[in-house]
Amino acid sequence: MEISRRGLMGGVAAGAALAAAPSFAQTGASRFLSSDIGALKTVLVHSIVPQDDGFDRLSENAVPGLESDMEVATEQQAGLIRLLKAQGAQTIEVADALAGAIAATRRSGIFETWLRTAFPGLGLDADRVTAATILGRDPAIRNRLRDDGDYRHYADTTLSTMWTRDSAFMAPAGLVMCRSASGRRRRENMLLRFCYAHSPLLKDYPIAFDALSEGISIEGGDAMFVRPDLLLLGTGNRTDPRMGPLLAKRLDCDVLTVQTYSQDFIRPDRPGLEFPVQQLRVLLLHLDTYFTQVAPGHALCVPWLLEQAHAETNPLSRFVRGARTQGMIDPEDAEKSLEMLKEFGRVKLWKRGSGTPEDLGEMKLVDYLRTQGWKFTFVGGASPEGDQAVFAHFMATVYPELRRQAANVVQARPGRVIAYAGNPMTKAALEKDGLIVDTFPARELWAWHGGPHCLTQPLLRA
Repeated sequence: MEISRRGLMGGVAAGAALAAAPSFAQTGASRFLSSDIGALKTVLVHSIVPQDDGFDRLSENAVPGLESDMEVATEQQAGLIRLLKAQGAQTIEVADALAGAIAATRRSGIFETWLRTAFPGLGLDADRVTAATILGRDPAIRNRLRDDGDYRHYADTTLSTMWTRDSAFMAPAGLVMCRSASGRRRRENMLLRFCYAHSPLLKDYPIAFDALSEGISIEGGDAMFVRPDLLLLGTGNRTDPRMGPLLAKRLDCDVLTVQTYSQDFIRPDRPGLEFPVQQLRVLLLHLDTYFTQVAPGHALCVPWLLEQAHAETNPLSRFVRGARTQGMIDPEDAEKSLEMLKEFGRVKLWKRGSGTPEDLGEMKLVDYLRTQGWKFTFVGGASPEGDQAVFAHFMATVYPELRRQAANVVQARPGRVIAYAGNPMTKAALEKDGLIVDTFPARELWAWHGGPHCLTQPLLRA
């Protein structure tokens, strides 16, 4: 779980850095993808390296954390890149796009203006700054001492940039630039906006909506086009609920919001800030941690939690009530957890163009999509009969595989998905439903609460 504070935008300088960006109005509507499935042609990724385990000024830790094996994590992520390429996708690396944007803007002064705003610690020596410097990979700035003999901090870790889905996502008519509530992750938003504005590698992708300029939080893991005219949007946890009607107006599509956690707006993260039911909200962090589209009218998702019939009888609620009764968890946190689970997955439809709401009653996501003829494969496979068997199945199989990001998959070719290894029951269920599942080892990656869907930012699908 990230710990961070409100970031500063520096509107004038950021506006100058965007001066050359093609606008949605200038380019007109272009079809980049029609949904979250289809043959993946071009995808933005950020390959990590072992040196990405650096320190961050927004952290409160006395010393840098070293919980992960970065050598192993680097090789595991490389397994995803190999699968994407083997299935015909062109991968664009953030580091390469950033280098291209710097080269294109250095002489004009746009780069220096942007650098002073987005990365002020590096702005005093802009002529020497490269993509590696900004990404914290330049040996000249790593682990340096000042003249007085103490540590000098130059650049923050950019490890979380590997979750490229969160910084932006592609809509049928162009890119939606996101805005994280986390000060740390908002640097990624600014970095990617600079790249899309100026990098030759990304020049063909116009920005259709800029959440940074709007000042409302959204993360791409919560957004999923399942049809050209229907966007699913997880809200309340990392994405502001006010985004639903706003995107319905700006993107001219219906927006089905899916409640993760109930709150009116997303407050900025700050160091040391604790959230209500924090562990449960991390488990169900984004829409794509509990639901992804795998084929036309077919989704992979967590069982029970997304159906109104199980709003209070789902296995997690049974566990929380029992643990509260036996004094195993804090009573107040237990009550908030039960409130969250009761409302979790509730949907509201915002109409395209007007952004007016359509009352769907108490339906949850699976309930609504069933009315549209959808098919579902559930994490952990088919459910047994009887309350005791269901509970045991959830705790022993569904919950561990959900934690290992079993619901978080990405499609590169129709009829097959890329998933983490280590979730055999979910893999077997997908195969039984007619899908080919390509897996790669990811023990270090799933521990960071993201999956293959999070690690990819599709730009173009056939």
